[in-house]
Amino acid sequence: MKFPKNVILESVAERKNHPDYGLEFVQELGNDDAGFDEMVVVIFKYKDKYYSIDIQHIHGKNNYDDWADEVDCPEVVRREAIQYYWEEVKQPV
Repeated sequence: MKFPKNVILESVAERKNHPDYGLEFVQELGNDDAGFDEMVVVIFKYKDKYYSIDIQHIHGKNNYDDWADEVDCPEVVRREAIQYYWEEVKQPV
């Protein structure tokens, strides 16, 4: 589905809701490495369906600078971030 670029930038890229248009921020997946080589996927909700958009900042250039007046955002069923952690396991003595 296509969304207006200004709505995506005002809401989704800023990770906040856009009540006038009816967008609801849901989740951000990925890492922001202090704005350098950043790649995040933002999930948002619109009319009971979920959509995603990739926000990229690579080598000093933002991908949204090249977006047209409308941005195509694919519908997603579910995207999850899986995080692992390591814990030392000690053998009983």
